Amino acid sequence: MRRFPIPPGPIVGAIMMSGLAFTLVAVVIARSPYTHGNLRPEGYDRTEIARVGQEAQFEGVGLADPQLASIGDAAQDGRALFFQYGCASCHGLKGQGGAVGADLDVDDINLSEFGREVRKGPKGMPSFTEETISEQDLEKLYSFLESVTDKASNEAAAEINALNP
Repeated sequence: MRRFPIPPGPIVGAIMMSGLAFTLVAVVIARSPYTHGNLRPEGYDRTEIARVGQEAQFEGVGLADPQLASIGDAAQDGRALFFQYGCASCHGLKGQGGAVGADLDVDDINLSEFGREVRKGPKGMPSFTEETISEQDLEKLYSFLESVTDKASNEAAAEINALNP
């Protein structure tokens, strides 16, 4: 009976697979939280874990100079607050909506409805309590959004008028 020799391909493949498995296990162990410098006696130091359904209170990034949001013009003050409280990161620079936040067209709602929505935090938006955003700041934010909406409406009307001589 004739015996066939085993080709080197399967042997080399088995060696490579075992080497790859060893390397992956070594990398997982090396990246363990217990090998990092931020391990304290109390445990691994990381940010607080958020639970689903928990109220997330957002405080904003703060302004370098709080006087920037109190120049006297409600729309300009609201613009500074819009960035301070992080609204622009979700809702866009002019409240036009973004990948996460909805369009903040205030033509559809009044100030009290706007305030209620901000305080409640709909659809994953953090809730902003009265300690975080005062009623005066809410009015300024609303004024800013009104001014942006009015400008957008005027620009759209001008474009339509330019197209229809």
